[in-house]
Amino acid sequence: MSLNAHKKPCPITGVILAGGKSRRMGENKALLQLGEDSLIGHVIRCMRLVTDELLLITNSPADYAHLDLRMYADIVPNAGALGGVYTGLTYASYDAVLCVACDSPFLDPKLLTYLVSVLGEYDAVMPYTHEEVRARNPSDSDETRITLQTLCAAYSKRCLPIIELMLQESELRVHALQERAHIKCISPDVWERFDPEGMSFFNINRPEDFDRANSYMRSQAPQ
Repeated sequence: MSLNAHKKPCPITGVILAGGKSRRMGENKALLQLGEDSLIGHVIRCMRLVTDELLLITNSPADYAHLDLRMYADIVPNAGALGGVYTGLTYASYDAVLCVACDSPFLDPKLLTYLVSVLGEYDAVMPYTHEEVRARNPSDSDETRITLQTLCAAYSKRCLPIIELMLQESELRVHALQERAHIKCISPDVWERFDPEGMSFFNINRPEDFDRANSYMRSQAPQ
């Protein structure tokens, strides 16, 4: 696939999750102004490039009424991101669904389109990243942890019965899907062709994350 093209491989529903309580930020982070738009505004602009419909999953619809998006509350309350994915898949018009977070302002449309293009018969397609974890004991070796990027991922509606069972069992870890579903994991050497810096996976939880986002945006501005 050309890195310059992001032609949709099939009809796609986009789902933006905005169900978090922003406790670490102290205010609704999705509405924070970053450059010329809010965090969620940046997400919406990218998602509209690559999707055929766009849904917002939120339990605070009044906060987002000005965005003129179709909004749905969580079907299963207090089920975290997994509950948001479940709600989005339930209301999606199309089988291929891109799920992203409302606080990821640097999503790359080429990467998102690629994820859907390889969905095929998989239940989901998820990039993964490596994270270095320092050993607590100086005599031990540092470890490399693999993290699935579950909120920059493509899902099929085939996930619905699997997630429903997980919710019934109070298994709320989205990454636990890989133990139950047919997941294609995308390695860094693949996704870096579309998003070399991995900024699609950068989300904003704390004030220092927001400061970093501002710095990154300034660094990308034309000189």
